[in-house]
This record gives sequence, C-alpha cells and structure tokens, in this order.
Amino acid sequence: METDKQSKEVSIDEVSSSFSPERVFSFGDDLVLIEDLTAQDLVETPFQAGFLVFGFCRRGEAVMRIGEKEFTAHPGNLLLSLGGQTFREVRRSADFRATVVLMSRSFSQDCIVGLNYMWPYLLYVVSHPVVELAPSEQRWIAECYSLLYRRMHNPKGRYLRETIIALARAFYFEICGLLDNHAHPDLGASHKRSYAIFDDFIRCVSQHFREQRTVDWYSQQLCLTSKHLSEVVKAVSGRTAGQWISTLVIIEIKTLLQDSSLSIKEIAQEMHFPNQSFLGKYFKNVEGISPSDFRKRFG
Repeated sequence: METDKQSKEVSIDEVSSSFSPERVFSFGDDLVLIEDLTAQDLVETPFQAGFLVFGFCRRGEAVMRIGEKEFTAHPGNLLLSLGGQTFREVRRSADFRATVVLMSRSFSQDCIVGLNYMWPYLLYVVSHPVVELAPSEQRWIAECYSLLYRRMHNPKGRYLRETIIALARAFYFEICGLLDNHAHPDLGASHKRSYAIFDDFIRCVSQHFREQRTVDWYSQQLCLTSKHLSEVVKAVSGRTAGQWISTLVIIEIKTLLQDSSLSIKEIAQEMHFPNQSFLGKYFKNVEGISPSDFRKRFG
C-alpha cells in the first residue's frame, strides 16, 4: 500500500487490493478481515484511515504515532480507530503478527444497529487507541475474530449477508463490552481543554440530534464560536462537527427505516423534520439515494 509523503485518506478498497487474494477475506468493499498482518505489510509513510480499524496484536510489537501521540501495540493489545485518525512513523519488530478487521463507515452506519452505543467510549478510544486486554479478554476477542474469519472464509449460503451482519454486530458489541471494562476509570479524569470540548460536544449531540442539526446551535450550548468548535472537533477526531452531527442523524434514520414499521412521514416527524420532503432531501444529499429506495434495498 503506497501513500504520499503528506498524509492522505486511504480507502478500505486500497488496503484490500494491496494484499494477494488468498491473504484477505472481503465482504464487498465494506468489511475486510486480514488474518495474518505481518511487519512487511505496515507502511512508514503517514496515512489517514478512511475506515474503522479493529486490530488484535498476536506477536511482536508495533510502534505508531496516531495523531500527535505515540502508542505501542504489544501481544494481547487491541488497536481501535473509528476512522479519520492519521497514522505516522509506523515501526515494528520483525516478528510482528496481527489479526485485523476493517469496516467501512457506510457499512458501520447501515448494518450496526445501535452504533450510538460507542458514543460513551468515543473520547476514550480517541485518546487510548491501544487497549491492554486481560488474558480472559484476549481469549474472547480471539474467538470473536475466529467466528468472523470462518464465515468469511466460506462465502456460501443463501443467508450470507444476514450472517455476516449478525456476526459483525456481535463483534461490535463485544468490543463495547471490553471498553466498558477499561474506559470508565478515565472518563472522569481531567483532559486537555480540546478533549473536554470534544467530550461535551459528543454528549450534547447524542442528546439533541433528533431536534437540532446545526453547528451553530451546539456551539451556543457550549458557549463557543462555531469556528472554534469546528476547529477543536476536527483536530481531536479528524472529522468536522457537522460530519459528527450528520453521522448520528443518518444512523438514526437508517435504523428507523430498517427496524421499525414507521412510515417515512412518521420518521420525519420522529426526527423533527418539517415534512417528509425535507427528510428525503437531507438523506439523499448524504447517502445519494432516497429513504424509500434505502428501505427497499436494506429494509
């Protein structure tokens, strides 16, 4: 996988295509499992991940700079990135081995019902992308990887998509469960001002995204200018404040389209859009298809 000297966003397809077919297991362009990531596969030039990363270090170690901080992954450590973070100066031992799941943002939004369960851990993941697991947690996460690997290794069956989605959801919630054991001690700790602002912003959005969708409204609640809020959120997470708001709104709309009997008009009311037409324009502007077409395709 090649990158420019200056960091650029790398797509999940670019990563997948850089491996020989027998070394990766893919579910379209949305979900990729690399069973044996080696030292030779890691790049030293900076790149920005345009996808979610769930990596489990099995042997050796890898040292990387994520954002402005340096982290080391040792055997039994879990590496998490929710996309948008920049990886720099990757160094690794010759015996490094890892299992990695890459998940596109669209797949996570379309298929992981309850993605908002990650919100309480978001700040922790941004500042602690490498999580040290207890031996029992290591065995459990290795088993979760194994279940997903075995199903993707045998891509046959009438209900393949449904099975992959179910396993991906289970894997996701197991990650949330692990974070629940690790994140709480740090949630009350003092952070740099920028991280505190980001934390307040995410909490505010998670409470009010159904009614409020403008950066101006959230900046007023936090007593900040819209420009300052946007700059801080971008610096901390790699994504703009507007993108975070839109992401949560779209996740909720998709969840309602897939997993409820509400009509699109009722969903518009639930999400406090002026009418069904406004919801349709908002959704199509982000997703490229109408809510009704999305429901036919994924409902």
